[in-house]
Amino acid sequence: MNKSSQTEGNRVKKVAPATRGICFLGTPHRGSSSASIGKIAYQATAVLTRRPNVNVLRALKRDSETLDRVGSDFNQTALKHNFPMYSFWEEKETRKLFFFSTIVVPANSAKLGIANERTGGIPENHRNIAKFSSPEDIGFKRVCAQLRSWVSELDGKLDTSRMFS
Repeated sequence: MNKSSQTEGNRVKKVAPATRGICFLGTPHRGSSSASIGKIAYQATAVLTRRPNVNVLRALKRDSETLDRVGSDFNQTALKHNFPMYSFWEEKETRKLFFFSTIVVPANSAKLGIANERTGGIPENHRNIAKFSSPEDIGFKRVCAQLRSWVSELDGKLDTSRMFS
C-alpha cells in the first residue's frame, strides 16, 4: 500500500485510490515478543528444518526500528487516503516450543491506533485466526460482517469503470 501511494506513473499507483477498506488479521503493528522465541526456535532447529529469514524475525520484535518506520509510513498513507480499517486480534494462545503457550500478537500490538480504525477479536490462536472452518465460524462471521458493512456504505458510490483503466 505504501509503495502504491508513493509510486508515480504505473498501475501500482492506482491501488491506494481504489482501496475501499483494509482488514488486518493478527497483524503485529507494534511487534511481538514471540519474534524472540521464534529466533531461539530457529537457532535450535536450523539443522533439521527449512530456515526462516532471521531478518524478518528481527524486524518483528517489539520496539523494532524497521516496524516503527513501516508503521509510520503506512499510517501517513492510511490517513491521506482515509482508508476505513478493521484490525482483528487473536483471543487464544498459540503453543510454542512444546511447553510454552502465548498470545503471539496481543490486542495492543494488533491495533494501529488511528482514527478510522475499528478493532475486535477473533476467538482463535495466531495460526488459525484466518482459517475458517465454515460459514458458521465466528471469525468468518465477524470478518464478513465488516466487509458487508463497507460494501453497504459504498452503495452505488463506486465507479469501477475508471478504476483499472
